[in-house]
Amino acid sequence: MRAEAKVALRSPEVFLKSWLSEIETCWEKIPEFQVDPEKLRHLAIICDGNRRAAKEKGLHPYLGHRVGIEVIRGIARAARDWNIRTLTFWTWSTENWEREKAQVDFVMGLAEKFLSQKEFLEELKENKVKFTHFGRKDRLPEPILKILGDLERQTSNFDCYHLNLAMDYGGLDEMVRAVQKMFEGFAQGRFNPEILKTTPQAILGFLDTANQGLPDLVIRTGVKEGEIPHTSGFMPLQTAYSGWAFLPDLFPNLAPQTLLKPIQEFLEYERRFGR
Repeated sequence: MRAEAKVALRSPEVFLKSWLSEIETCWEKIPEFQVDPEKLRHLAIICDGNRRAAKEKGLHPYLGHRVGIEVIRGIARAARDWNIRTLTFWTWSTENWEREKAQVDFVMGLAEKFLSQKEFLEELKENKVKFTHFGRKDRLPEPILKILGDLERQTSNFDCYHLNLAMDYGGLDEMVRAVQKMFEGFAQGRFNPEILKTTPQAILGFLDTANQGLPDLVIRTGVKEGEIPHTSGFMPLQTAYSGWAFLPDLFPNLAPQTLLKPIQEFLEYERRFGR
């Protein structure tokens, strides 16, 4: 009985290690493809389904977030190989704080460990990737805020690629913060709201995506077949003319070929922008 109990305790760790190995192998096989940046420059991904994927493996739901990090690594490399200049991951929403404290602590611990890795910064520098955090700056743990700030400062001079992490981000909250910035600019004489009458696009300069370009394509994972998909308020202004793809694949199960398919379909589609 003791031996059986010991094996049972070790099994989740063994399964997780095997799963992570599968993910690493999967994302080493990136198909050759080149994106025309005139048609698709900014790809945004809503990373949904981490907990469900772990449950399907018989693991604790939280462990899905650990595997999701490896998928983010793989997608970031694939996007560069495919010549996608700007990549945004939405990993933590303003509503996710309402989850149980144990999960919040687990995810924040994972984020701190991943973002502080020397290898992560070195990869950004080696590929001239500018890192930017989207979202609130007042609720994330202090160590994570410091790491995010350091990553932004140390990559601020790069402009070849952009990697954005939307963490404690919500579309409504972003709009509130944008309005606050506009009021502050008006009070300090730096912004004349009259400009919005002739140039409504000026409001985009107050959003988190300022100076980065709007998302051309948004992909949301973990949408079950037959389920009515929703956007969860992701970048409501920026995605007004974006293409949307809803994939049934849970985020940790996403493979390069699966990700590439909606990208290819988007490139074949003629965007009319209301014309």
